Amino acid sequence: MVGYLGRRIALLVPTLLGVSVLAFSLIHLVPGDPAAVMLGERANARAVAELRHEMGLDRPLPVQYWIFLTSALEGDLGRSIKTREKVSVEIAHRFPATFELALAAMLIAVGLGVPLGVLAARRRGGWLDAMVMTGSLVGVSLPIFWLGLLLLLWLSVGMGWFPLEGRADAALAVPAVTGLLTVDTLLAGRLDSFVDALKHLVLPALALGTIPLSVISRITRSSVLEVLRLDFVRTAWAKGLAERVVLAKHVLKNAFIPVLTVIGLQFGYLLGGAIITETIFAWPGLGRWLLLSVQARDFRAVQGGVMLVALVFVIVNLVVDVLYAFIDPRIRLTPDES
Repeated sequence: MVGYLGRRIALLVPTLLGVSVLAFSLIHLVPGDPAAVMLGERANARAVAELRHEMGLDRPLPVQYWIFLTSALEGDLGRSIKTREKVSVEIAHRFPATFELALAAMLIAVGLGVPLGVLAARRRGGWLDAMVMTGSLVGVSLPIFWLGLLLLLWLSVGMGWFPLEGRADAALAVPAVTGLLTVDTLLAGRLDSFVDALKHLVLPALALGTIPLSVISRITRSSVLEVLRLDFVRTAWAKGLAERVVLAKHVLKNAFIPVLTVIGLQFGYLLGGAIITETIFAWPGLGRWLLLSVQARDFRAVQGGVMLVALVFVIVNLVVDVLYAFIDPRIRLTPDES
């Protein structure tokens, strides 16, 4: 196991190196000059040239990349061209909001998707199966921007049940312990603030969790149907075991590997920043920040954000691979692999 983890962690190096090269190259292909964007349209050429020299933008691209890479290895992602704040500080301020939103969306997706998938497989060909399959198809097909606006129009503007935007009320002041508002408000003993933070979280989490919910329910149904056809399940039914025992201990446990894979991939995608959802609901997370950074031609912020997204995605997949051996007893690392 230790050797396996060591090799997987070692693979992080070429992966992140490739991502850094790709991100650096693509951001420099975007039209526009960051110095000109910062100074505005009325800036003269001399002022733009001086600012470019100050920021090192007049150096050759390989030199700029080498400076970025060596600084990143030391934990310094540079300073944002737009705000002049350290990129690492900007990310630290915004990533907890994205993590909280992604976690809430995945709780909704897994909490509903797995049971619905199991029930649809158990009632294959029935009305429940048809409803789950139709609902999952609709959920995957719905554009997030349209669904988000619809939820705002219906539940915020029309019914007044939820706030329109933001992460919490402007007057909310809670000590930041974990960076997750729902957790910090509970740690501070502020039940009213917790309810307020939860209300702000519900709509964006529902919108963001729609696609993962649809995917997880379909994969769960397919995986459970495959296991239900196996001999040991027929034997369990023949022994007269209760349905919940057969489904929980025999079927779902053996069908969960593909489901776990999808959950890991979807969670990694969400942690990368839900740009559309965060923009619609004015959620102060990583995705919205990256979008604004691209628009401002703030390539240092974009490079740092992309590097974090890649790192998080690889780590999530590593955790999923390790969990395989603990969830399914058929999967064990051989001596050669450990």
